[in-house]
Order: sequence, then C-alpha cells, then structure tokens
Amino acid sequence: MKQIGGAIVTPTGQTLPLSAAIEANGLVFVSGQLPMRDGAIVGDDITTQTGAVIDAIEAVLDKAGLTLATVAKTTVWITRIEDFAAFNAVYAARFAAPYPARATVVSALAVPGALVEIDAIAVR
Repeated sequence: MKQIGGAIVTPTGQTLPLSAAIEANGLVFVSGQLPMRDGAIVGDDITTQTGAVIDAIEAVLDKAGLTLATVAKTTVWITRIEDFAAFNAVYAARFAAPYPARATVVSALAVPGALVEIDAIAVR
C-alpha cells in the first residue's frame, strides 16, 4: 500500500489516524473530504460546500496522478434531505457520465457547520 497526500491534521494541530488517500492494487481510496480550507468550513450552503468537497477530492486525486474521470465509486453524506437536489446539481456538473456508482446517506457529520462529506474510490 502507498500513502497519498500524507496524514490528516486538524486546525488545532491534532494528527488524525487516517490518510488523505491510500493506493492498493490499482485502486485509490480517498478518505472522506469535508468543505474546509485553511482549517475553516467553506460556505454555509450545500452548493458552495459540495464544490469545495469535490475540489478537495480532485486535489488528492491529482497527487496520485488521477482525475475525477477515474472515480468509480463515491459515498456521500449530507445533513439535510432538502439539500439533495442542489447537491445533485453540483455533483452532476463536476462528474462526467458514466457517473460513479454512489451511495448517499443523510446523517449528522462530525464537524459542526459541514453539510456534506464525500469519499471516493478511483481506478488507476
């Protein structure tokens, strides 16, 4: 296995026990990405936050030499079902057909203010 992107460090300096991504057997597993830049939540709406999360996934994939077009599967967590249509609009604009397989879950998130989190599996 190969670590991509290093360990995750919180805004308070705590190193979390996870990697930004791990490559194994030609697959790149991108950890759940949150709508954060410089230690702060980006935006307070689902459209802005979804764009920021997909930007973060794209940045991790870039470190692996991959693009969003190589993503085969995502798992999405949103905090409000009423945001589903707006989320889907951003997601559809950023990922191309054939779209990745996807599971979407409505639940609370660990970081206050975050409305969406997405993890991804890409194929080399």
